[in-house]
Amino acid sequence: MDIKLNDKENSRKELEATLTYEELTPYFDKAVENYRKKVSIPGFRKGKAPLNMIRKLYGEGIEYSAIEDIAGEVFFKYITDNKLDVISKGAITDIDYKPKEKLDFKVEFDVMPDVKIDKYKGLKLKKQTNKIDDSLVDDEINYHKFKGATHELDGVASDDDYMITIDLQNLDESGNILIGQSQKDLKVYLGNPEIYPEFKEGMKGIKEGETRIIDSKNAEGEPKKVQISCTKVEKIIYPEMNTEFFKSVTGKDDLTTEEEFRSEIKNELQKIYDGISERQLKSDVVNEMIKENDVPAPERYIEVILDSMVEDYKSRYKGKKIPADFIETEFRNEKRVDAILQAKWFLIRDKIIEMEKIEADEESYRKIAEEFSGRFNIPADKLIEAYKGNEDIKMRILNDKVLDIIINNAELEEILELRTKEDSGKG
Repeated sequence: MDIKLNDKENSRKELEATLTYEELTPYFDKAVENYRKKVSIPGFRKGKAPLNMIRKLYGEGIEYSAIEDIAGEVFFKYITDNKLDVISKGAITDIDYKPKEKLDFKVEFDVMPDVKIDKYKGLKLKKQTNKIDDSLVDDEINYHKFKGATHELDGVASDDDYMITIDLQNLDESGNILIGQSQKDLKVYLGNPEIYPEFKEGMKGIKEGETRIIDSKNAEGEPKKVQISCTKVEKIIYPEMNTEFFKSVTGKDDLTTEEEFRSEIKNELQKIYDGISERQLKSDVVNEMIKENDVPAPERYIEVILDSMVEDYKSRYKGKKIPADFIETEFRNEKRVDAILQAKWFLIRDKIIEMEKIEADEESYRKIAEEFSGRFNIPADKLIEAYKGNEDIKMRILNDKVLDIIINNAELEEILELRTKEDSGKG
């Protein structure tokens, strides 16, 4: 048997093989035996006709029908014996059988590329550290106070701590009603900093049952009038700053003073922003590694990742109808760049795992089990055993270990960021 492995573009390979008739004979004998089991010949029980008779009657046809299976069997044995990391099914691109002489065939397939990592230590990275400003703590506490507040009917909105219900009607410049430009039962919190100044001023001190006209501007900057009719005025009653309120916000019952409560809120905000910074740093690591290491992503590998993205999207609608505007070909095109970047990172990551001999150890499984134990209300020890058999958890651990190695060996420039009320997005 003559076999050659030819290199094609990127990580595509071509297996080129020639088998003599003598080498084909054992395969043909096996094919004849299999054919005998299912053929019926008069005078013999099914599957019991002599092999020579089967060869005489059907031999040539059996040989022709068997050659693709033979090519597949030879291909599979070759990639198994040579431990090739194949990522696509082999495709027969050429096959030529000359009866009683030989079989020539070619099979093309994709393998994982031989990745070479030029640089993964000494990267120059920026790490953001966060300082929590008191204004952000105040804003967070005010948010929870507002969320836990009750409303008490009142006759007049004497300050910003009121919720008013209004009917709104747009008017033309002469004060005439514009048909179809009205809204009813709008709830407005007077302390909302997003209220336009003219509306803020126009609603100041409004009473239940009162109607006012406010001069404003439309989207094009042209003058317009708005009529508002107040139908309800409610005073906002904020909860007391006591242990009951502290527990409702934090879930902790050992906070007894406002100072302790503020400290707890500040610590939680610190964790949140530090988590954001950590995720950004890891994202920067991935981008920098792809930039520093030119790793070709095999087309088949990219397609496998796109397949996974499609399945993830569809799984979100399990038991529900997938949106009518979902078109898989368009989705795959939109996600293709992301899939290429993922493929490159996975190849880089797996090479570093191999080079550094990284493993998912007991401590790593315990750490991740303890992280999810409280969320699922399952003892960490039971989760560990389940996680050890979970390939996704294993890859998450290995991925984090690779990122840690790169970060620990990088030149980190720390940038201090003051986090203020403006960062909260709550207004």
